[in-house]
Amino acid sequence: MSVPMKTILPLSLLFLFLSTCGPAPEDTVPETTEEIQQALKDRRAQVRTLTQEVEELELKLAEIDPTYAPNSTLVAYETVQPSSFSNYAEVQATVRASETAMATPEIPGRILRMNFEEGDAIRKGQLVAVLDVEGTETQRAELETAASLAKTVYERQEKLWEQNIGSEIQYLQAKNNYDRIQQQLKSVDVQTNKRNVYAPLSGTVDRVMQRTGEATMPGAPILSIISTDDLDVVADAPEDLLTKVQLRQRVRVRVPALDLEFEAPISRIGRTVDPANRTFEVEIDVPRQYTKQLKANLLAEVEVLDFSGEDMLIVGQDQIQQEIDGRRFVYTVAEGERGPVARKTYIETGQSYDNKAVVASGLVAGDRLITNGSRGLTDGQPISLSKPITNG
Repeated sequence: MSVPMKTILPLSLLFLFLSTCGPAPEDTVPETTEEIQQALKDRRAQVRTLTQEVEELELKLAEIDPTYAPNSTLVAYETVQPSSFSNYAEVQATVRASETAMATPEIPGRILRMNFEEGDAIRKGQLVAVLDVEGTETQRAELETAASLAKTVYERQEKLWEQNIGSEIQYLQAKNNYDRIQQQLKSVDVQTNKRNVYAPLSGTVDRVMQRTGEATMPGAPILSIISTDDLDVVADAPEDLLTKVQLRQRVRVRVPALDLEFEAPISRIGRTVDPANRTFEVEIDVPRQYTKQLKANLLAEVEVLDFSGEDMLIVGQDQIQQEIDGRRFVYTVAEGERGPVARKTYIETGQSYDNKAVVASGLVAGDRLITNGSRGLTDGQPISLSKPITNG
């Protein structure tokens, strides 16, 4: 039984491939890194040469006998046209309260009562805590006794002085002593009134630092308050974006945890660069309609415009393929002797963003780029064209 020619040819080519790329004799097996790299380079060159020879043989066979011409593959294409392109740099950020404050006592003492817990809503002027001022009350009682005696002495010296009895110095000393104790009483009253600690800001209690029964000192924070009415997104931008960022520039903000995305203007740019990580702060105002959804310390992502240009050739990353040696290529539509064929076109790419890349070289406006069906094509393969896709 005779074997069809279609079967004989692939088998012969396979034999040729195996004989060309088979293992080297025992005495030439590569062992060192350099030898292995050289062997790989040689084998790849052999594969490329053999592939070209196979394609040439297929074309010649198709010319001799059209029944051997490969069936055309249906593909979709779009005409490459210049368009605008924007590239954005993604910067990590954090949602922060625009205003924070600490509730602190003005006098030392032990906390008798704490009125708030973490997460509680709080209004400016609300009573946060009450301190034990027992020592101050004891001091006032002693001063009141001393003031009573000083007042009696002063009144008697005043009467004697009016009757020209005694010396003026005695009268003045009694008066001064009485006035001094009155001032001390006023000072103690002021201190006593400071037993109450009030909220300096409206917002939410972020953290409670001291609790009932603990001793506190003047200026030591009892709790911290964050304002939930105004929130900012603070990003640490790398210093190479210094010339790209401007005040009031609108940027895109994403909060992955809430699946939330919005645009907002830059309200502040840091004046210094952190020497540790070479970044500077960029602050973005959160629009009012999102403040109820967001919470302080949520992670966010900020997209800052890094590059933009006009009249550029753009292709989708899905259409770009890569050779073993790293060269990039796409398939375009070319006219063959019997109709359209796929043409492997090597390109160089530049900026990329959002699954699109700028073509620096290799394509020109008007080229027909194969978009669907390009995977698995070979150079010169006959193709059938579906309706072109409108670019953009």
